Amino acid sequence: MLTREAGLRLAGSEIRVPCGRERSHTVYVDDSLDDAIRLWSIVVTRGGAERIPNAAVEAWRMNRYRELVGFKIGEYGRVIGECWVPKIDITSEEWKTYVVNLAKACDRLEYLWTGKDVE
Repeated sequence: MLTREAGLRLAGSEIRVPCGRERSHTVYVDDSLDDAIRLWSIVVTRGGAERIPNAAVEAWRMNRYRELVGFKIGEYGRVIGECWVPKIDITSEEWKTYVVNLAKACDRLEYLWTGKDVE
């Protein structure tokens, strides 16, 4: 409901967010918790992370400049961005802020590290 009200489209557990001309990024929605929704997105796959010297440290450094999004080494060795959204009293405008900020932060870091839009 919030996704539709925010002008976004949820397909299964994925929201595809435009990030500029001919670019987009996928945000995954995990609403399995009672009080919060976890939004996450892949920055680079394991193969991409292995080509970045000290990817975990670089992700940690990026976290110093972000307020809504955190980066980490996730499952399968991928670098992911994630944020947690409280379920109580969230508006569609706030929801869109979280989703779009996550997508754009991950898209920017992907491009910074790889020089291309892989996703």
